[in-house]
Amino acid sequence: MNRISPVIFGIIGVAILMIIFPIIMSSTNELKTDAYTQTIPTVTTGAGETTTDIVLTLDLYNADTTKIISITSDNIADTPVAGTYTEATKTLNVTGLAESDTRTLTITYSYDALEEYTGMSAMVGMTPLLIWVAILAIVVGGTWFAVKGRG
Repeated sequence: MNRISPVIFGIIGVAILMIIFPIIMSSTNELKTDAYTQTIPTVTTGAGETTTDIVLTLDLYNADTTKIISITSDNIADTPVAGTYTEATKTLNVTGLAESDTRTLTITYSYDALEEYTGMSAMVGMTPLLIWVAILAIVVGGTWFAVKGRG
């Protein structure tokens, strides 16, 4: 039984690591990004138009439209949705607008909070992997030495 208990502790350690890893990933994402809210007044659509292009103030994080947190309109006939994003011009296409109408759009989106620090975003992105490897090495190494020392 004495040889088995370090192995059990090792398995428990790996299980705990798998439980906390999503928390580490979420924290890393929160560190890398910030939310920005941009209000665009007097957005007008013409007859037969249900889309518009909006130039964002900041770059959309990873040019990924899933990083659009929300798009709201003061026009109750609108159901605004993020369409495509053109990274070169920071242009977001917004669909789901009512034809021949005017509204104020409010867009909240994520941007790279670490862009002013060269290489920092990449380093923070590697942090979860480094933590995973370090903890796994400690658990496996501790289990190995515990089993080896009892033999």
